[in-house]
Amino acid sequence: MMRRIRSVRLTWPQIAPIAVASAFATGVLIHAANKPDRVPSATLSALRGRVVVHRVASRTAAPRAAAPTTTSAPPSAPASAPSLPSSTPVDSAATTGSPDTTTAGATGGSDGTTDTSATSAPSGATTPSSTANPVKHVFVIALTTNSYHAAFGPGSVAHYLNHALRPKGTLLSGYRTLGDTELPDYLALISGQSPNADTTGDCAVYAEFPSSAKAQPSSQFQGSGCVYPNTALTIADQVTAAGKQWKAYIAGMDSSTCVHADSNAADDATLTGADSDYATRHNPFIYFHSLLDLGGCQSNDIGIQHLAKDLRVAKRTPTYAYIAPGLCDEPSATTCVGNKPGGLAGEDAFLKRLVPAILASAAYKQGGVLMIVFATAPAATGSGPVRTGALILSPKVKPRSSVSTRYGPYSVLRSVEDLLGLTPLVHAQSAKSFASLAVGSA
Repeated sequence: MMRRIRSVRLTWPQIAPIAVASAFATGVLIHAANKPDRVPSATLSALRGRVVVHRVASRTAAPRAAAPTTTSAPPSAPASAPSLPSSTPVDSAATTGSPDTTTAGATGGSDGTTDTSATSAPSGATTPSSTANPVKHVFVIALTTNSYHAAFGPGSVAHYLNHALRPKGTLLSGYRTLGDTELPDYLALISGQSPNADTTGDCAVYAEFPSSAKAQPSSQFQGSGCVYPNTALTIADQVTAAGKQWKAYIAGMDSSTCVHADSNAADDATLTGADSDYATRHNPFIYFHSLLDLGGCQSNDIGIQHLAKDLRVAKRTPTYAYIAPGLCDEPSATTCVGNKPGGLAGEDAFLKRLVPAILASAAYKQGGVLMIVFATAPAATGSGPVRTGALILSPKVKPRSSVSTRYGPYSVLRSVEDLLGLTPLVHAQSAKSFASLAVGSA
């Protein structure tokens, strides 16, 4: 049966009605999430009753290799991640533990950057209406690192990042993670949802939220689980509802799309449709039923090999593009297949392969923003929130500049939503925005 399904090839006239229906259904869900009293419950029940959930059976249970322990990580226990009320300044609450007082790279000096935070730190109230030129395309590249020093310090092995890209953009030297694992940051980047016990553990099991799970007034979902109900919205849902296109380009997926395990099955297994380099935790879109049930994930969550083709024509380039490397590019990896460099050097090579095409594309030149952000690598477990840094590039950004304001994953989502004129989701509502930096108006 699966072979027959995979053999089906749809033409554009066949796909178009499906895409229109998906966009309409997504709009209904977003409307329901924002104004539940104005959408009849019968309408939502009928919509949810007609959805089909895509399931991919696991091939072999190949658990992730245990990440080596680093001597630089503090011995303290991981910080807990309680849910945050929407009135709490999220960037401050997300950085539990003692503040990082290290300021390497945060001020002008030998790295050639200038710290503009003292005079032009952007306000959390920044909106697209305050920008001179609207942003049409946002690219987010989600990487991992052990620390800010590893990614941006003087001895960093990420030579392309530091010598070719950093002089072109603004360094967010105060950027911090939510905790000491990857998946919570990636989920926050696209949804604004805060970590729970399962996501903090990088979801070794593809566990559904219980049917009784309800959202708080802030739209934060409480309780255990990894796969969110279809009323938990993402930036992808927002872009679709706005009549625009989004895509996630994930390394390790071959001809398949939206690869994930069966419900409540091992999430760290080798899955049909992906190779050994594929990491489910690098692909946050597979954890939301709003995308799984309505077809958005199957249509737009694709292999990274499709990025180059989509960049050739601005109209084909998605409004929102999320890009993630494979397992061999995590800091715990040493070498990849074919003796290619692994770890941060591998991520640097990943950037060197992809970023030139992004920067040369018409979509980027005609109103594009590129955000290179870092989550905490598995090797850094036990350290709690970590300062990793992030880099923002655009044709309007101030080059060779650095801002030490404390940002985090919620700030990335908030900034993307500000740039695209979308309503902030969950904890992005109270996060600091750096949208003004991206368009050079700070």
